[in-house]
Amino acid sequence: MKALRFNQDATCCVVSPAPHLVSIYNCDPFGKCFELNNGSRDNNNKADALSQSVTTATELPNDVENNFVIEMLFSTSLVAIADKSQGPTSAKRLKIVNTKRKSTICEISFPHQITDVVMNRKRMCILLDSDQIFIYDISCMKLLETIDLWEDHFKKISTSDSSSIRSRSRRRKSEPVNSKPKMALSGDDRSILCFASYSSPKNNPDSFLLHDVVVYDTLNIVPINYLNSVHKGDISCMAISYDGTLVGTASDKGTIIRVFHTGVDADYDATRPLLYEFRRGSRPCHLYQLAFDRHSTVLGCVGNTDTIHIFDLKGHGANPGDGELNEDELLQANDESGDSRSRGTTGEPSRQIANFLTKRIGASIAAQNLRRDFAHINIDYAYGYCLGFPDEFPNQVYIASDDGKFRVYTLPSVTGECVLTKTSDFT
Repeated sequence: MKALRFNQDATCCVVSPAPHLVSIYNCDPFGKCFELNNGSRDNNNKADALSQSVTTATELPNDVENNFVIEMLFSTSLVAIADKSQGPTSAKRLKIVNTKRKSTICEISFPHQITDVVMNRKRMCILLDSDQIFIYDISCMKLLETIDLWEDHFKKISTSDSSSIRSRSRRRKSEPVNSKPKMALSGDDRSILCFASYSSPKNNPDSFLLHDVVVYDTLNIVPINYLNSVHKGDISCMAISYDGTLVGTASDKGTIIRVFHTGVDADYDATRPLLYEFRRGSRPCHLYQLAFDRHSTVLGCVGNTDTIHIFDLKGHGANPGDGELNEDELLQANDESGDSRSRGTTGEPSRQIANFLTKRIGASIAAQNLRRDFAHINIDYAYGYCLGFPDEFPNQVYIASDDGKFRVYTLPSVTGECVLTKTSDFT
């Protein structure tokens, strides 16, 4: 049994209950609504062929090799499937399948293997293991743009030597990479895409980190914002809110989760893009899913630990920038200290200098004042889990797990553990 993922509004869940078998379940009322079986392969059924190790674009906790990438389009009959189990050629082919008619609508071939697919009612974005993103108009499957993350990175640092850009790009692509780029697409018609981008420290231009975020307008095919160095390490997990206004990220350590404004709103303050910082825990872990609810009131995270954390986004708590002192405040503190000395004052330091020292010392302590979760779910970390926030029931959390269970939890009214209200079996 393998729990794969929920669709965008958590009305359906995709699981692999057995080898060669993938099932789609309705969440409410709970029940199987479709099944793809690869047990008997023939020429008329190749469009629906799925093999034994079925996974989704979301990286699974046991780090098995993903043989399939699957993405549903809300609760419609449209499903995108990339089959990696039939060899390199098949791994480069994306099939758009109508699950009701059990037929393939179209097939799209790519130059490299597919690692991720995201889509909404306007756009479909495909990420390849060559670090390229292909953007399609989903209404006619027309290719609108191709984004090469490495070419874009090297163009930023050098525009005078194109041959050097190409050679360095080829060299970097040939090297083993521990982290892979992540991307997330908003569910609404604005179709805001966020994806992790490479950057190099100034003191070490030959090193690369996936810790920048590009905010991209896929309707108008133009980048609209860049969030630089959102973590010290690589971005391991990413989620975007339904309306595209917020992006959540987690680093490869998995201890800190940050939420940023994407900049699509008119009142966006470019000097303060960071909205929230949360501490998941003190021990590093691998986070493989972040998820917002429909109205961006909560953010959930799932990793290879024994707890699923849910964070409050309603605005309770201090702004993450409150512990910092900007340049103007520092200059003002210095000026007032100088005035005090010119008047012959020999007592205690000025209040501004005292505040500065307090804030600076506090900021040097490693995130002890970051907000913790307001709700959590205790789990058995031996299994893999996926999480969904249903649009119809904003006070509930859906959990599907590799032990063959579908569970419904209720969020607490105060900080504490979620309450289990229903359990069903994937059969």
